[in-house]
Amino acid sequence: MSDAERMEDLESRIAFQEDTLDKLNDVVSRQELEIERLTRMIKIINSQLKQLDLGGGDEVADEPPPLLMSLLHLLGRVLLRGLVKTTLIGDQWLHGGSRVRYVLETDRWSHRQLLLAQARRAGVQLQPSQILCARHNGQSVLPEQLDEACRLTREDPEYRLTLIPVSVFHGRLPIRETSWLNLLYAESWDQGGRIGRLLQLLVNGRQTLVHIDCPLHLQQLRANTEDSNALCRKATRLLLQHFHSRRQAVVGPDLSHRRTLMSLILRHPQVRRAIAGRAREKRESSLESERYAAAALDGIAADFSPVTARMLYPLFNAVWRRLYNEVDIRGLDSIRALALDHQLVYLPCHRSHMDYLLLSWALYRHGLMLPHIAAGENLDLPLVGAILKRGGAIFMRRSFQDDALYQALYQQYLALMSRHGHALEYFVEGGRSRTGRLLPPRTGLLGMTLDGWRTSPERPVALIPVWIGYDRVVEAENYQRELEGERKRSESLGGLLGALKILRQRFGRATLSIGEPLLLADRFDLKLETRAQARAIGLQIMARINAAATLTESGMLACALLPQPAQRLETERLEALLEALSALACVLPNAPAGIPDRRPRLWIEQARQRGQLEIDGAMTQLAAPQAREMTFYRNNLLHFFVLPGLCLLLVRRSPNPLPQLVTRMLKVLYPYLQAELFLPWDETGFTKVAALLRRRLIERGLLSLDGRHLVAGECDTALALMRSVEPLLLRYYLLFRLLEREGRLPPQSLVERALDLARKLHREFGFDSAEYADRRVLETFLAQLLDRGILVQREELLETAVDIGGLMRQARQLLTPRLINFIDEQLEA
Repeated sequence: MSDAERMEDLESRIAFQEDTLDKLNDVVSRQELEIERLTRMIKIINSQLKQLDLGGGDEVADEPPPLLMSLLHLLGRVLLRGLVKTTLIGDQWLHGGSRVRYVLETDRWSHRQLLLAQARRAGVQLQPSQILCARHNGQSVLPEQLDEACRLTREDPEYRLTLIPVSVFHGRLPIRETSWLNLLYAESWDQGGRIGRLLQLLVNGRQTLVHIDCPLHLQQLRANTEDSNALCRKATRLLLQHFHSRRQAVVGPDLSHRRTLMSLILRHPQVRRAIAGRAREKRESSLESERYAAAALDGIAADFSPVTARMLYPLFNAVWRRLYNEVDIRGLDSIRALALDHQLVYLPCHRSHMDYLLLSWALYRHGLMLPHIAAGENLDLPLVGAILKRGGAIFMRRSFQDDALYQALYQQYLALMSRHGHALEYFVEGGRSRTGRLLPPRTGLLGMTLDGWRTSPERPVALIPVWIGYDRVVEAENYQRELEGERKRSESLGGLLGALKILRQRFGRATLSIGEPLLLADRFDLKLETRAQARAIGLQIMARINAAATLTESGMLACALLPQPAQRLETERLEALLEALSALACVLPNAPAGIPDRRPRLWIEQARQRGQLEIDGAMTQLAAPQAREMTFYRNNLLHFFVLPGLCLLLVRRSPNPLPQLVTRMLKVLYPYLQAELFLPWDETGFTKVAALLRRRLIERGLLSLDGRHLVAGECDTALALMRSVEPLLLRYYLLFRLLEREGRLPPQSLVERALDLARKLHREFGFDSAEYADRRVLETFLAQLLDRGILVQREELLETAVDIGGLMRQARQLLTPRLINFIDEQLEA
């Protein structure tokens, strides 16, 4: 940014502050009359609060008699039990001992009582004298309380004192400066007075979070400190900084008035240049372009309301209980510490409209800041759009590359949210997957995030991959119709009301699993261009999403039943097969993050009740519509079983199955499988992965050694794995066979003919499923072939750039003759 732009930006910020002060003065003057009406009530309540300190105020001059004080405290504890319902995080740090002190953020009698109550429930003997506070009446009082302990720590190396910080939040959401009543009772950065604290308990007491964090050991801090005073200052600084970071991670940053934020964005130099550019391009006046910008930004910007979020939370509690047997949340604890000093950007996979609702609900439930969510403009429906905006939705067009002004507005809005430290969420796939596979990453919003961090890298950013899986998605029927060619139905209020019928159904278990965070400071090079890095980071995120996947009951049933002839198997054999597949998954190089905790017999019965399979006597089977739907859940887990299946298939079909030869054949195919299924390993280190995989298959009895040669087993598990991977190889073979026969083809024609052959193949030898004609799978494969120089495009025609004769001979060895013959017959027809 040039000096002139910085100066212009500074001037706009000053103007913004002046504008904000004027508006706040107007708000104050309008509320004065209303506040006066409450004065009498406040005086009455305040006189009572002086007898019972609910928030730690000034000491009263005349102390009540001890008996009366005991009665008041008893009454206060009874009221707290009635007013407050507590969620505890960090109970592993709740323990007693004479050398333990718990440090509260503020000196509030109610918070002390809540901590003592939690200790009693946990069976911990905690004395009131063991509870310290960081602030009293807004002033830091911790140095006085730590002075003696710090002196003993310096004088006696054997003296040990542990300080455990405790934060208490009521309502725990950011506030907007549009309502003085919200300022009075919502959890915020301003602790407020006695009335505010009382109203916090009355209004938000049922949504109280007690957050206990990892301890601070004074003895570990004594190094590099000159004396006890320096140690005291160091401990105080660390604790106060911790409380500030924890409050931001839970409550979120202060939110300014929405109109003021929009005004700041519209004044940004980049947006001003884009407005001028639009005026020139569209031959319209600057005023018309500014009106367009204001209207577009109004459509983009969220209108976050803590009241809306608090009201929706119990509603979604009820909805999830009605829809799902269980919502399994994994890995949120791994990002709790990260939230203290990083901006979090959540990047979930997208399989259902339930995804963003589940994630926001889970974050709220576990005491983390609610993110602002990039949502498609198609969801901005009457009534619904307003609710979503107040829940944090940032609406966006499906495509805006041809509108430089809209792109500038969206980018600056995201950048402003990032500078304020607000969490963000968007779907890196761009849209919902209809087949259950992860879609190739679309890097538009990711590029904006990278560009935003490039301009202000002082606040670290962590990208959080999130895997979400379902035993059944609520849109299952719609997905099958769309895959069969039906046009996607536009979202509408009527359609939403009609969708409420899903409340009469059950959808099994939903699982939300947090993957390994990707820190931009470790992966993004500020010296290099953003676009190429965005694609590489996007691919890493997709691999980490798949690495966080858990086995689902429906996915395992699909992996077991779909490869069977006629999609049916004896129930006892099916149970044994499910047990074997689960056991194998747990020892794979890319083992799942979790497995279902119930027995396979219950998986089968629950799926039958959901209408996903049928039981006919001793047989379990899939009807044709059920088989088409179950491919979705099989594809959720395909990345676990594709390499074991391919290894077994290569051993079975190869005329000379030596371990080294099988590994070389796997290495040839791995890049294309990695591109389609986002597998986690680099090609350079794949040889070790293949060796480990081979050992695991031998240990499970799926492979064996006969002299120097490998032998594939004949059990149900081996056959299911091999049959699952064969359709992938067929798709790849179809493309090369068409190019081998035709020589050169336009990309569109090549894809269409390959899709047509894939449909016919699976209808003839498997079952009729539109999933096997998924265009994006073949297009991803073609892109990989072009990137690797195996194909080239000349004069808008694709052709091979290398000799594929050997590859085709090897493929004909792996695929059964009847499949090869069928393909040739179709090409000749």
